[in-house]
Amino acid sequence: MGVAEIEEKGFEETLKPEVVEKGRCFLCGTCVSFCPFEVLSMGARGPELVDTCLKCGNCYSVCPAYEFDEKAVEEFAFGRSRKPDEEFGVYRSIVLARSKDPEVLKVCQDGGVVSTLLRYLLGSGKTGLSVLSGVKKEQPWLPEPRIVLSGSEVLECAGSRYSYTTNMMFNMGTAALLGFLEGSRAAFVGLPCQVRAVRKVQMLPIEELGWAKAIGPVIGLFCTETFDYEGFMAFLKERVGLSPEEVVKMNIKKGRMYFYPREGEPKSVRVKELAEFVRDGCKTCTDFSAELADISVGSLGLEGWNVVIIRSELGEEVFKGAVEAGLLETRDISEEPGVMDILLRLVRMKRKRAPKEKENP
Repeated sequence: MGVAEIEEKGFEETLKPEVVEKGRCFLCGTCVSFCPFEVLSMGARGPELVDTCLKCGNCYSVCPAYEFDEKAVEEFAFGRSRKPDEEFGVYRSIVLARSKDPEVLKVCQDGGVVSTLLRYLLGSGKTGLSVLSGVKKEQPWLPEPRIVLSGSEVLECAGSRYSYTTNMMFNMGTAALLGFLEGSRAAFVGLPCQVRAVRKVQMLPIEELGWAKAIGPVIGLFCTETFDYEGFMAFLKERVGLSPEEVVKMNIKKGRMYFYPREGEPKSVRVKELAEFVRDGCKTCTDFSAELADISVGSLGLEGWNVVIIRSELGEEVFKGAVEAGLLETRDISEEPGVMDILLRLVRMKRKRAPKEKENP
């Protein structure tokens, strides 16, 4: 009896047919970043093969849309899987919070919790850098990945853009990022799909790369969907009557998207009017509250406050440290009795919305 040969799989047997061609790609760019032979490039619908695939397995090992084992990731991140009543994922506590940092409050989206946590981590030396998104200078409201080293750089990235950035494509490259850290950690901020990619990266079975220790804390942002940049900007000009250059802030409240111009009163539209610009990958995503992050943050329509879900021991340590440093103030979630209902409604809505045939096996 002969020894059975194990057939190695590559991009063309995995991500291309199961993710890209089925419209399940989130465009996070993780596969491109982690291809050691640089044979993948990011196209409009997802990664594309530009040279011969050597079938190393990295691309599908880090993809958040391919064979995602949620229970295994929860065990890795939190030491346990979710309980039946934990509809929005494993968590230790949930609170309302807002920044006490005056510099953050000048530029933040809602309560400024994410920016404050990053400034605390960088200022205290608990992390050496942060990976998040900023805005491309030559193209208003076009997100781009940023690696920031200081609290002032964090302020430049404050606010929401509602379009998508390939945060995992680190600009300087993944190997260079590890070398730059020199033993310290990198905080990561991302949407639920990006958080899932980060967790798969941390779980890569190659200990010498050190990703599990190099990345953390992971801060996730609540997300219903993001919009195609070109279509979104065209809508802003033609239907709202504002140029991207004159808009200084965007926000979603109670089903409406608000645009705040540099001068004059804000204008708004129903979020449903933007449905044609929702990205394909977003339509297959079932995670609203960044269920696999160390800390998840959103606003749920609150004025000047964030809803904060603390999920892991690391997340608890970081949040507590920022509070004790006098950088955050908190309130009990029970002070806003409608918030939990909104959270659960949005969590259930996103799960129900995803086409069954496109969900992960």
